[in-house]
Amino acid sequence: MWDVIQDILINVLLILFPVLFYLVFLRESVSIRQNQWVSKFTIILFVSLLLTMLFPASYTEGFSYDLRIIPIIVAFLYGGALPGFILVCSMLCFSLVIDPDSFLSNLGNYLFISIILTKFKNFYHRQTIYFKAFLISLFYMSIGVTRLIYVVKIQSTVELSFIFYLTLITWVTLLAVIFIIENMENQLIMQRELEHVEKMNTISQLAAAVAHEIRNPMTTVRGFLQMLNSSGTVSDHDKSYIKISIEELDRAQAIINDYLSISKPSKGGIEQFDLTKVLHDSIQIITAYAAVNNIHITSDIAPSLKLFGFKHEIQQVLMNIMKNGIEAMKAGQTLDVSACEKQNMIEIVIKDHGCGIPKDELKWLGTAYFTNKENGTGLGLAVSYEIIKRMQGKIDVQSQVNVGTTFTIHVPSHPKQAEPVNEKAYSESSPTGSLKA
Repeated sequence: MWDVIQDILINVLLILFPVLFYLVFLRESVSIRQNQWVSKFTIILFVSLLLTMLFPASYTEGFSYDLRIIPIIVAFLYGGALPGFILVCSMLCFSLVIDPDSFLSNLGNYLFISIILTKFKNFYHRQTIYFKAFLISLFYMSIGVTRLIYVVKIQSTVELSFIFYLTLITWVTLLAVIFIIENMENQLIMQRELEHVEKMNTISQLAAAVAHEIRNPMTTVRGFLQMLNSSGTVSDHDKSYIKISIEELDRAQAIINDYLSISKPSKGGIEQFDLTKVLHDSIQIITAYAAVNNIHITSDIAPSLKLFGFKHEIQQVLMNIMKNGIEAMKAGQTLDVSACEKQNMIEIVIKDHGCGIPKDELKWLGTAYFTNKENGTGLGLAVSYEIIKRMQGKIDVQSQVNVGTTFTIHVPSHPKQAEPVNEKAYSESSPTGSLKA
């Protein structure tokens, strides 16, 4: 018996070591893990799967045990359907060579497991780490129970004690892998948050140092330009230059407002407001701009949507994204706006049918100064991302070049707390952050 447990502990090492090696030296983003046919994550789990199947623990003649289930579960939950099915197909091919008699039973069992994990993944990732451990324990224990029932059915009770110990070791190993991955990914998120905070602190210090000194001379220059423009001694030709100068000063003022809004929001409280009305009002405001560009706006907004947050700021987010969508499209195209509530989350979808955003540029959206507009600064979307983040929400972007871009805003309808922002600065800020490729 102890020889068998030693063999299974070697399987545990063959699972844990590759996972730790990947998390320390080969870590990838979630998008790469889920979308690439052959990612480092898939290769590492493939190696673990192969090694566990090549070195199983044999406890009686005709009965062997390995930990192949762990790489498969991890692949589905943390890689997605593509890595998961790659591992399942690989496992079936190996079993056909190593143990052809069990191929059909493996095919049925793991096909069922694959379907369950694929449907289960989205719900799983919405939970806390401890509830994830509870869910995965229930899932694996159900597999262990079916194995025990099978052993009892074939009247092979001598294996019951072995199966109990091996199932316990597998369960503990699975939980260990889950906790390692979750903690390492949380550390990565915290590291990125720390870098973001440091960056914002630097911006805040710079903004506080120069904003006041810049605004005063700008206000003076603008005042004198207005006086010159209203005087009768300036020709119409020169007045056109003055008008351009005033517009550029106003644009510089808007950039400073955006800059300060990102770096140092003021204190204030949140409120519950009618999001449905805010959405309709925002669409009504932007409709005039859309009409100038010959763009049509369609809306499908659920009635009586309520939201705790910053009313003026969420309207600014909507205006920024809708304006970008309009500017990304050609005349005659349509901007689609919809909103609904799903499981205590407000989901706002703004979809254009414009030029789209290249895949390698999507990761930079929301970063200050990233823009494809000739006269843009990229601060508009940066402000929008900060607002949604302070409301404990997120913005997901899907885009395809020459097809269009979809912004999906997820905000909790009842957040625990939210960081206040500067209402005046946001209301004055100029929506930038182009969607043009």
